[in-house]
Amino acid sequence: MESALLNYLIVVVFGLAIGSLLNVVILRFDDLKTIFTVRSHCPKCKKQLPWYDLIPFFSFIALRSKCRFCGKPISFQYPLVEVGAALIFVGLFWKFGFSLEFAVYLIISAILIVIFVYDILHQMIADILVWIALGIWAIWLLIDFFLINQSLSILLNSLYGALILGGFLALLVVVSREKWMGAGDISLGFLLGAMVFYPKAIVALFLSFVIGSIISLILLVLKKKTMKDQIPFAPFLIASLWITLFWGDKLFDWYLGKFL
Repeated sequence: MESALLNYLIVVVFGLAIGSLLNVVILRFDDLKTIFTVRSHCPKCKKQLPWYDLIPFFSFIALRSKCRFCGKPISFQYPLVEVGAALIFVGLFWKFGFSLEFAVYLIISAILIVIFVYDILHQMIADILVWIALGIWAIWLLIDFFLINQSLSILLNSLYGALILGGFLALLVVVSREKWMGAGDISLGFLLGAMVFYPKAIVALFLSFVIGSIISLILLVLKKKTMKDQIPFAPFLIASLWITLFWGDKLFDWYLGKFL
């Protein structure tokens, strides 16, 4: 029991630390070399931050969400990404334990967090990150097939999942001439469908539109968006991936299992 709690604690701390790093990548994605050449500083007053102001999540709480030097508010993006990464990593550990599969999903999930937040901030999918994640997934499938499970069904179900989710999004893009969603969503859809496999890709596809509809309605009611505004779809797709990974089997049995 104590060993299990310690393992979860290690994963939480690791997730917070990676989340902090991902914040840096998100903010400096358009000029990645500054990650190594420019020290962490307040974006408002430009003061360099001491190490004790860079402790993931806890520094934000200790500083009461304000810069030590200028007193300007610190963006809630920082703790949200850090805590979000920690929770996702805990969920992956709960599902896969310490395994190679856990490492693969963890690395790709870290990439997806950057895509998730970057799309919210800029309404643009970082295509290079999607292709990197696709490459990692393809390598993992080959390793899994040739060295571990040696089951053709794994390859086929991943391919079917990619075709279902990515193919449906491609159809929407073509039919709407990119008015409903952008072409960048297609490659992301292929990646996410491949990661959850068939038939759970159907669940992920369904969930992405449900989540998107609910969030869009809330934003409209709160007058944060209008019917003419574009709302990035990548965050809904990525959120549906994590939900499907953790609870996809139960959701499939509960709902889609009635009809298939």
